[in-house]
Amino acid sequence: MYALITNIINNVFHGIWFCCILLEPKYSRKKSAVIAAGTTVFFQGVVLAMRYFMADMPYGDTGIMLRYLAGYFLAMFIFGGMYIFCLSASHPVKSLFLVSAYFCLWTLIYLTVSVVTRTTSGAGNWEIWLLRIGLNVCFLLLYYGIFRKRLLRVYQSVRSGYGTVAAISIMAFVIMTLLIIYNDNMKNRDQLYLVILFLLCGFMAAVYILLFLFIAQSDQAYHLKQMQFHEKFLMAQIESYEEMKQSIKRTRHDFRHHNLVVAEYARNRDYQGILTYLQEYDDREAETYASTYCENHAVNNVVSAYADRAEQNHIRMRADIRLGEVKGISDYDLVSMFANILENALEACGTAENRPWIHIFAEQKGKKLVLVCKNTCKRDVIFEDGLPRNREHDGVGVESILNSARRYGGDADFSVSGDVFICRVILNNLQPKG
Repeated sequence: MYALITNIINNVFHGIWFCCILLEPKYSRKKSAVIAAGTTVFFQGVVLAMRYFMADMPYGDTGIMLRYLAGYFLAMFIFGGMYIFCLSASHPVKSLFLVSAYFCLWTLIYLTVSVVTRTTSGAGNWEIWLLRIGLNVCFLLLYYGIFRKRLLRVYQSVRSGYGTVAAISIMAFVIMTLLIIYNDNMKNRDQLYLVILFLLCGFMAAVYILLFLFIAQSDQAYHLKQMQFHEKFLMAQIESYEEMKQSIKRTRHDFRHHNLVVAEYARNRDYQGILTYLQEYDDREAETYASTYCENHAVNNVVSAYADRAEQNHIRMRADIRLGEVKGISDYDLVSMFANILENALEACGTAENRPWIHIFAEQKGKKLVLVCKNTCKRDVIFEDGLPRNREHDGVGVESILNSARRYGGDADFSVSGDVFICRVILNNLQPKG
């Protein structure tokens, strides 16, 4: 009975913790909590069934250990599977990192309770229950008070290399599991043993600190590349503004000549000639300012800059942008999304076998912004996990598009049809997340 109460306390905190470490949820908070609660009830039913079918097993040290390990691994697979495949919207390998990190924390709590109370697996009394509840509550308060926001920022910044991070985290979990088994079979827990145990747990903590530092450095490298990208775009904008400045000077200079021509027509009373000349002047001006793609200045500037680059590279570009002022999306995110999409399109057109072209469409429909870009490309585009990969680059542009889309509750998908690459982006609402 005592062991069952201990098990119930464990399972309740499993459900609570997995809701708390859900950093990229697939569903709403309420639905996620319901799924976690249902999993807790289901697992508790599995434990009761396991106790019934294992009732005839002898309650020696070996029997207790086998019962404990059976529940241990069942909890890992059921709760971990629920988190990875049902609750988390992250890549499964990325979610596996958090799952293994949590189970390392769980084993640390177990070891602490076991050492302080001098008990082994399956034991239970008021002292153990209160200590287990107290440790979980303390770690939860520390998590929400200090670590959650930092962990969220670091976790969301993981865009590549999370397979390595997850593998190291799983290895740490395996070591902690072996440590628990060794601890439960250790009869003589002298001071030397406690020192060794403390050092091993400290080493595991240092491993996770190094993992988070590695992730943070990857995040800094990503932002550096983004800054370099925006710097390149700003330089293109400066060149565009210089060209505009020179164009204004030429217009002012030519305007004096236009006035002389109109004055000459007026002196000759050739009013039809004046009308014809002015009509021709209007037509020329309309051609000059035909590169105004939309009313949104930020988007118009970035599309204009890339249209100029496309023209210089003999790439036919057509833009249908139906955007005015977009209050819910920052200009920075708009520029980043359009620039990355067009940058990737220009690069892909450089490898196309047929005549290169780019068609980009964007429209705001209520609280949704739809963006579709199609361009020519080579036929053997490499995809990994549904995302296009470039052997020569690290895919920062694609990750930036996804990051901008998810920030506004949307998503992006990429596909290839023949020699045409298609990028679709939909923002489901116009209020940024986080």
